[in-house]
Amino acid sequence: MGQSFGGHRWPVVAFAIALATACILAAEQRPRRVSASYPKLFPDNGITLLDEWIADLDLSHDGKWLAYPRRDPRDWYMDIWAVRPSGSGRRCLTCDLTAPAKHRGSVSWHPSGGFVAFSGENDDVRSRKGDRLAEPGIGLNTNLWVASADGSKAWRLTDYETDVANPRGVVHPHFSPDGKRLGWSGPVDASTVTAGHEWGEWALFLADFDVQAGVPALKNIRTLQPGDQHSYYQLDDWSADGKRVLVSANPRPGQPVSEQDICEYEIDTGTFRALTRTRDWDQFAHYSPSGRQILWASSRGLNVRFHSIEGVNWRREIKTELWMMNRDGTGARRLTFFNESGWRDHAWFRAKVAKADGVFAADNAFFPDPSRVAVALAYETKQGQWNGVLAILDLARRATIAGPGQ
Repeated sequence: MGQSFGGHRWPVVAFAIALATACILAAEQRPRRVSASYPKLFPDNGITLLDEWIADLDLSHDGKWLAYPRRDPRDWYMDIWAVRPSGSGRRCLTCDLTAPAKHRGSVSWHPSGGFVAFSGENDDVRSRKGDRLAEPGIGLNTNLWVASADGSKAWRLTDYETDVANPRGVVHPHFSPDGKRLGWSGPVDASTVTAGHEWGEWALFLADFDVQAGVPALKNIRTLQPGDQHSYYQLDDWSADGKRVLVSANPRPGQPVSEQDICEYEIDTGTFRALTRTRDWDQFAHYSPSGRQILWASSRGLNVRFHSIEGVNWRREIKTELWMMNRDGTGARRLTFFNESGWRDHAWFRAKVAKADGVFAADNAFFPDPSRVAVALAYETKQGQWNGVLAILDLARRATIAGPGQ
């Protein structure tokens, strides 16, 4: 652990040699593909689109940068990009790294802005199925990495070996607000698949994040499995004081992963309580800047039924919208209607993004001004590919215009 990997450097030599070197490097570097059509502004709907082919996202602590994994359709792997909320300053943070060489995603900004943590696919994954299961948010056969924000170096922080039958991996790492700790989740035992453990046994991990002489490392890694059922866990967010984390999980005995709830875990006491308790898919919870409200994604009211949730099969039928509730779980109210025919959101998405069968409102983040949120809106294309757009929603503007039949 702690090995550093830098980017390519072009030598300054005679023209012919430089040209040949450039050709070689161009073949080796990750392809970059940036659409000039973004940002796209839709003020009548209170929506701004910043990019496409994205997965998750994270907002820097000063609110000035959004980081997100972005797929390049030419090689199908994801790299981490950053863009200002205005759509300016778009840059790739990981394209020049030599390792990890495949998917790079599940990004988290360090509060200092100097590092990003992410999930990196193991280089020895050998199949396209393995590649799909290593994508950000699924995270099988991946390791936890940290890169410098300028993309010049990266350090692997965990040592999970590739294992097709019983994979380890990293999902949704998140730095604590003071930057001194790093949390994530991942599988620990896939050998037994039963009701409630459809994706095997998982755990939460918390560690001290230590930087010495510019080199980051993990210390004092803790493995946590709160709740009565140790099935799926996803660490979604930290409270501002660093004492609690929001977790997506299915902690009740027999509760399937397709009916996961939003839970809050108190780190010092070990108290673990569900804030939602339904048969719906609840995930991607984030505290508001004041800490008094929680934004999350839910399938409630959409009558979602899964024929299979094995692997990535759940993507075929998943539908969610953004919801808001008080921190104690009361006062839940729906914010978006991308999956509801007859609503402005639904008509807008089909006209401006894609005529998809369902929309998965997924990872999200509050801006310092809580009237604006960023969200990944994912969907399956007609060709069976998994796509997503990076959107900013102006909640104040949308409150004056949203409604059925508009």
